Amino acid sequence: MNKIIFVLLSLGAALLVSACSRSADGIGAAETHIFDKSGNRLEAVREAGKLVIGISADYAPFAFSVEEDDGAISYQGSDVELGKYIAEQLGVEAEFQEMEMEECLKAAKEGTVDLVLLGMLPEESRLAYVDFTDPYYQPGRQVFLVKKAQRNEYKELEDFAGATVAAQYGTLQAQLVTEQLSKSYMELVDTISEGIEMVNTGRADALALDAQVTDDILDEYSSLALAAAEMEYEQEGVVGGVVEREPELLEAVNQVIDEVVEDGLYLGWMDTAIRMAVSEREADSRGITSQESLPESSRASQAAGSD
Repeated sequence: MNKIIFVLLSLGAALLVSACSRSADGIGAAETHIFDKSGNRLEAVREAGKLVIGISADYAPFAFSVEEDDGAISYQGSDVELGKYIAEQLGVEAEFQEMEMEECLKAAKEGTVDLVLLGMLPEESRLAYVDFTDPYYQPGRQVFLVKKAQRNEYKELEDFAGATVAAQYGTLQAQLVTEQLSKSYMELVDTISEGIEMVNTGRADALALDAQVTDDILDEYSSLALAAAEMEYEQEGVVGGVVEREPELLEAVNQVIDEVVEDGLYLGWMDTAIRMAVSEREADSRGITSQESLPESSRASQAAGSD
């Protein structure tokens, strides 16, 4: 049996998860958003001029919170960018309601959000709350980030016996570690950045990750490397969830998702989100602002966009 240790490392108020919904990114205060389910949800969204999207902002790089220099909270991440893009293509504004994953699904069931983007896998139990969109992200190889000096110590999964393996809470990686590394100790973390720090400081021997998110991490941390051992996984794509029995809205969202996947947009958003999440963690540890934590090219780009 795995020894599961919940690590509740706070990243400050910006990363606290509320059971009550909140809105951000300048969209305004949260409002009740319940439509007559006998009507056409897509038409109602367009009439309202907004697409209300449920996210769980403790799940970098899919969605996470950032405290800006003025103290305002903004939502970042690949799912946030996807939500903005879907809303833009529908001709409306995106309004994000942040809550825990279970609360997001309940909100979709009750009709208070139109769409949920939670970096979630299409588990059958979730069909009781939403209709699944087409997949928009395909997890890659399931790998382990370790110290470079120790990468040859982990050639097989059995080599992790007695080791401490970090995994992000509620993720596929946490599930696979539970199932496949029964003789290791799993330590759950809130964010990938926390797991990286644990490996760097020796508090964990490895961090379980999707291989598709590791390139920027390895560029940032020259002391880390991938172990030869990998976990077995039959791929299921990450999906969103639309309010049940709304075929017009589901079809419209799927058309946008198909375009996003075909053009490779989502992988680009994820790459940016990973770099931002890592920078935020580094900035937090040094006590500098979110703007100062960004690479110079990113700060210049944001400044140009604000003119």
